[in-house]
Amino acid sequence: MAVSLGYVLKRVFYSLLVIIGVIVVTYAIIIFSPGDPAARWAGNPRGPGAERAIEVARAELNLDKPLYVQIPLFILNVFTGNLGVSISTKTPVLATIWAHLSSTLELLIFGYLIGIPLGVLLGVYSALRRGTPRGDALETVGFVIANTPSFWTSMALFLVLAEVLGVSSYGRIDAKLAAALGFKPITGFYTVDTLLQGDFILFLDVLKRILPPAFVVALYPTGVGIRVVRVMMSEALGEDYVRQAVALGVEKREVIWAYAFRGTVPGLTQVMGLAFAYSLVDAMVVEYVFGREGLGSLLVSAVVSNDFKLAASILIVISVFYILANTITDIVQSWIDPRVVL
Repeated sequence: MAVSLGYVLKRVFYSLLVIIGVIVVTYAIIIFSPGDPAARWAGNPRGPGAERAIEVARAELNLDKPLYVQIPLFILNVFTGNLGVSISTKTPVLATIWAHLSSTLELLIFGYLIGIPLGVLLGVYSALRRGTPRGDALETVGFVIANTPSFWTSMALFLVLAEVLGVSSYGRIDAKLAAALGFKPITGFYTVDTLLQGDFILFLDVLKRILPPAFVVALYPTGVGIRVVRVMMSEALGEDYVRQAVALGVEKREVIWAYAFRGTVPGLTQVMGLAFAYSLVDAMVVEYVFGREGLGSLLVSAVVSNDFKLAASILIVISVFYILANTITDIVQSWIDPRVVL
């Protein structure tokens, strides 16, 4: 199925405009927030030379220029990948963010690998039994788990694992075991890196620590999947082409998956694409509770230390991730369903 080039170009153009708007707003918010980033960059100096040191730091951060000059410079730096150096850690911002973003993305991917299939299966089951106690109960379950705050679910699960079952799920990896086995990150995705290095014992440790928070992240797509698939499948099962397939004696399984469920794919793709983007923030909250070194802990650290470069860059990355996920979802949906137009 072909995708209109004009549609793709329009979506990309509008996405770029939104990204630029996000960069401008984020930078303005960070700049006008309390605290002096220049003083932080200079090491909070004291004494006779403090004022001079802060002036030098202000020049290095381009804060001595008018705002209408600072913002275009910052936009240019973002699009060229030059996010500068973190004020608090003095390390490249881009490298720092990627080291933590990989942890968040790994958790998010695991959560959706669990949540989407589970939501689809339960949604189909609920649609096939609509009007029955089981079908209605599943719809209620979907509503509840999709709207349960992830912070409380994370806290509850973490306490049950630690206090009741005695299972440690804190952090991404056993640091002592990793040091003993000579583990070194390659891609930033520890499940992949441990397999690439042949450390199966370490892989099991990483898997043990990622599955509990991934289960919490999976609750939202599961709940959304149940409700969306139930509604769409219920409508599809009443369509003429499905009734005709049943009348012609097509096998029940084929009717369900090849005919009825197939009609739900475009809508489900759109909903899950948006849900995936939304869940990035959800994953940041979950990983903070489970002590995983992701964007959540990094953002808190940046705000506390008044590291405006790092904080602004994190907020921009989150926004860009959402915009790109939304754009890609729309393009994929237009590829699946040619009727979609801008």
